[in-house]
Amino acid sequence: MPKWLKILLLVMVGLVLLCGLGVGGVAWWFNANKDRLREDGKRIMAEAKAFGSTTDADGCVKESLRRLESADGFVAQAEQKVFLRACLENTLARPDFCEGVPSMNELMKAATWSVANCNDRGAKDPQACGRLIQAVMEFCSKERVSPK
Repeated sequence: MPKWLKILLLVMVGLVLLCGLGVGGVAWWFNANKDRLREDGKRIMAEAKAFGSTTDADGCVKESLRRLESADGFVAQAEQKVFLRACLENTLARPDFCEGVPSMNELMKAATWSVANCNDRGAKDPQACGRLIQAVMEFCSKERVSPK
């Protein structure tokens, strides 16, 4: 067996082991934090339901973006998306909210819309805002299929 092939195989085995350790580490972290994540999720859902009952859909987006500014890390950002989704589902009706919101299936339109929407709202972190705004597209897609 040529030397270059042995090196290539060793590198590939190393990468497989590294990926396995990464997946195992993520699984261990979620398992170690599942109770806290579950409780945080329940708390966020209750906050979103209460907030959504006092405002319209645009108010939910504004509050989520405000909360996103202080969110530190991927998990905290994901919590704000959960907040926005739950808030929108419990908000006061506003029929024109979903006008112009593209479907999640229209990738280019969705990306362009989310960037423009985040820019219009003055988001400080465009990538985090883009992930958050996906909840609006998901909500509006669901509303088009089964309106309240």
